[in-house]
Amino acid sequence: MEDGLKYVISKEGIIKFIVILFGCVTFALLADTGYYYSTEMKWVLAAFIISFSLSVLFYFFRLIKLAPKMNCGGPFSYDGFDFLWAWFSTIWCLTASIVFSMHFPKSDFYKYGEAIGSIIFAYLTVIAYAVEAFFLRLYAPANIGFVATKPGWIKTAIVVFGAATFGLMVESGYNWCWWEKSCDAGTTYALVVFCVAWSVTTLMWIGHMAAPKGSIEGSPAFQKVEFVWAIIGILFFLSGASCFAAYMDCSGNDFDNLPKCQKRLTGVIAGFLVGVLYLVEAVMLKP
Repeated sequence: MEDGLKYVISKEGIIKFIVILFGCVTFALLADTGYYYSTEMKWVLAAFIISFSLSVLFYFFRLIKLAPKMNCGGPFSYDGFDFLWAWFSTIWCLTASIVFSMHFPKSDFYKYGEAIGSIIFAYLTVIAYAVEAFFLRLYAPANIGFVATKPGWIKTAIVVFGAATFGLMVESGYNWCWWEKSCDAGTTYALVVFCVAWSVTTLMWIGHMAAPKGSIEGSPAFQKVEFVWAIIGILFFLSGASCFAAYMDCSGNDFDNLPKCQKRLTGVIAGFLVGVLYLVEAVMLKP
């Protein structure tokens, strides 16, 4: 990869500059709103500041041509670390953006414009990091570059949103209807299928990066297993999300006033989204 002024005008340098610009605008607007008083929003602000700061360092080291001197040899190259940070920041900032969206102060109209602008730029920053990781995937150590390919991003999104689905379900009070048998059975079924589908997919996701190079991508048997599991994942998550929605035990103004209902609604949306992602994966893996 280029260094110095050549790096500035290269596609990697341009996307890195966009990442830095969007990240700076995001946390600057968020800081201006003053909405970071809760623990969750403090974490959101910290996430974007940390990602921005380290991205600036990566850019600066390439600009002054210090990057080639920081290679450790073997798989521990500067380019490899650059890729890993871009990919990690994608997931990190995506999670922060979702949390930001969930904790948007609906009852406070002060500086709404800055808050909405900050959320928009938060997701733009996520997209920019994802594009950067895609460009840098060839420099990734071993098979880790899989996570920045199209199938890798789909599977990564399934892992992230799948964890969010059952995480929000548990956090909002999983046993909220234990006294009603049908409701208890429905929510238990939803939680079980969410966890099972997510666990198996996570193992496959790890397998792509941990297995010997080419052993999985070149295996028709494993690809068929992934395809079949994608079909099962569609059924699991769509049926689980339907049960989750049916027995949410929230209605009307509850979604505006009760945090537990907001979490359940977000979990239901995430569940249906994961079902759609499984569908996209199945289409991509179709033999």
